[in-house]
Amino acid sequence: MIQTTLLTSHKGVDLHAATAVRVMQRRLATGKALRALYRCELHTFTAADGRELAAELLGRGRYYNPNKHHYGHFELAPPAGDWRDAASLRGGELAAAWPGQPVGSDFVPVPADLADRLLGGPVPPGCVAADVVSLPLGESGPVLSGVLWRLILIADDQDPRRLAESLAVVRSGEQGLLLNPHQEGWLLAVRGGPESDGTSTANRKELR
Repeated sequence: MIQTTLLTSHKGVDLHAATAVRVMQRRLATGKALRALYRCELHTFTAADGRELAAELLGRGRYYNPNKHHYGHFELAPPAGDWRDAASLRGGELAAAWPGQPVGSDFVPVPADLADRLLGGPVPPGCVAADVVSLPLGESGPVLSGVLWRLILIADDQDPRRLAESLAVVRSGEQGLLLNPHQEGWLLAVRGGPESDGTSTANRKELR
């Protein structure tokens, strides 16, 4: 079985991310550690051969508009756990290799660093990236739809995972903005670090 994932990002300014990053930097207690914020809409499912369904989804305006979006089609085997499991969607670990191998895109040829291309490019020096997948709780599928946020954090002595959760998960007026833990679950992975060459953990593994 293969986990197939479609990611789409805006070709122009993503007003959701641009507005959110300003609010987070100005209003949240840990906002000064946030350097940038990027967003992809995601649609993922598990199947023996998901390429036909992926092509069908790309053909629907609901999932992808070629005038507005870039897209990436990824495959990962074996699947990265059951994303319908509410217990794992409480800050569980997002697989290091997720979203997987890039197999299709409107970028031609398909770049090896496709995920980073869709999420603002390489991680800047002195920073670390935290990827947060947000999914509505109780979604039954077969296609699960949610949001992938990439938080670019200034690398310092703070735990990047804890810092990312404090920025993403709404707990109070001064903590969190991106997802409501009463309605949404989340998975998280920290990518790179101060010693990184700017390539995400997943893509470094693919390039070996």
